[in-house]
Amino acid sequence: MARLPTDVETEIDRFCNDIKRNTYTRSADLALATIFMFKKLIGESKWSNASELITLIRSQAHRLNQGQPVDSITFNITRRILKLIRDVSARIIHGKNEGSDISLTLQAVLNDRAATSTFNDDDNENIEENLQPKTQQIQRNLTDSTPISNAEGEVSVQRLKPELMDDLNWYSSDIELSVKNLSQQALAHIHANELILTLGYSYTVEQFFKYAASKNRKFHVFILEHAPFFTGHKMAVNLSALNIPVTVVTDSAVFAIMARVNKILIGTRSLLANGGLTAKSGTYNLALAAKHYNVPLLVCAPTYKFSPTYLPSFDPVMCNTFPSPETILSYESIYQSSLDIVVPMHDYVPPELVTLIIGSGMGNAPSYVYRIVSELYSAEDNDLERLQKESLK
Repeated sequence: MARLPTDVETEIDRFCNDIKRNTYTRSADLALATIFMFKKLIGESKWSNASELITLIRSQAHRLNQGQPVDSITFNITRRILKLIRDVSARIIHGKNEGSDISLTLQAVLNDRAATSTFNDDDNENIEENLQPKTQQIQRNLTDSTPISNAEGEVSVQRLKPELMDDLNWYSSDIELSVKNLSQQALAHIHANELILTLGYSYTVEQFFKYAASKNRKFHVFILEHAPFFTGHKMAVNLSALNIPVTVVTDSAVFAIMARVNKILIGTRSLLANGGLTAKSGTYNLALAAKHYNVPLLVCAPTYKFSPTYLPSFDPVMCNTFPSPETILSYESIYQSSLDIVVPMHDYVPPELVTLIIGSGMGNAPSYVYRIVSELYSAEDNDLERLQKESLK
């Protein structure tokens, strides 16, 4: 297996230490730092073909994600880069994107059939006869263009690296513009004189509100303060500076004010494959109250937050982090030795409590997340922790 140069090892250690020190305050910064680190690994490591590169990246996945929840952005970026390597390899071998023929040709058949729906029965019989050879030809093309399973081993470093670097640069640009593209959908979801509820501070949600306000859309925002971190105060200050009417509400009053709210708009740390999500602590209570009053819950989530992880029986430890309880009870307190204080950072919200997920392209129902995930990542990379353990045996 390819070995990592000393400079790359040092860069990975620095990256892991930055994560442990919470250096990256925004999720987009963490995603871009992960891509930059992988670009350094791909550019400076010694590997001879795509298969060796995939093995090399897999071997570092657990190391990069050590101490992080299983649905972390670092793992999502790793999976996406592995998918890009396979797509570039297939493009080099076959001269097209892997799987693109299937979707395009099947869609062409459906379009042809839709176009014939207005004809009478006699015309339909003739058209069916004309469509049959076209359908057979498409099926033969699909069979002939199916990529071989070991295609990665045939693509050399000289052919793969330039195209892969171009795709990684494009991916970085896509992440940089993701919040801007997402916020431009604000006018479709925020209507005049609405009262919108949010929880704590989210940069994505802030930009969403900011864009709507810049287009002279009038609305009022209720902000839950998100104790004990009180990030809602930061959101209130930032929105007030934009002349957006805001009201800060205590977390315990969420049920009392829900009847007045038109919709809820929140950010998220990650979107799971079943359509559920992990978000700030307190989001689950917020979602339950919204369900009781039939208030729509909208979630802003760029595509790099989509995770193929499934949590059918949610374990609050697997997808959570626990900061110091100093904000709850001082270490100098006389009660400190007799109490166990747990401060979870995140809640799990099941998909049945979510109304709409607003991504970089368009809004989708939670039930559609699995389809997006299947397009973003390869199925063999979904469980990188298991792959890492197998590689060490």
